Amino acid sequence: MLERDLYEPVYNYLELGFRDRLKPARGDLRHITAITANTGGNATGIWSKPDLCIISLSRQKYGLSWQIDLHGFEVKPQGSCSVQSVHEALNHTSLVNFTHLVWHVGDWNESRADCSTILSRCSHYGVGLITFGAPSDLTSYVLHLPARRHDPSPDAFDEFVETRLSQDDRTKLLSWITELRR
Repeated sequence: MLERDLYEPVYNYLELGFRDRLKPARGDLRHITAITANTGGNATGIWSKPDLCIISLSRQKYGLSWQIDLHGFEVKPQGSCSVQSVHEALNHTSLVNFTHLVWHVGDWNESRADCSTILSRCSHYGVGLITFGAPSDLTSYVLHLPARRHDPSPDAFDEFVETRLSQDDRTKLLSWITELRR
């Protein structure tokens, strides 16, 4: 299975499973999920294109302000995940708050050398690790490590949104921000 064949099933997981992790227990969440692998132009760099993203606006029930976060997801098919994949996901931290490696591995076993190495490197760099065995089976997705927060520059964040989200998604996001600033 090619990497691009996994984007749609991973998108479905992000929409139906992962986004629940972003919602405050008693607060509000607004989010946009997008496939971004082929956006951003050619001048953005070989390792600066997360395959998918979620941009979220969240607020605690008794909070006074909204938090905006950008999550990037680097997808790797079976047989093509390596330490280099972790570094590719790590490079996304110049653009996103949270970066995740999403690996299609049917026989995950933490004691296996490749699994252990990927888990160790992700942990070291603060890259979240999600694995799945069957792309269309949401129950096969496992979050092994949550991503640590990174703080890209505000200009890098805006550039990501401007160049990687569709016009419709940017309009929706801007309307939410405008509404919530009142």
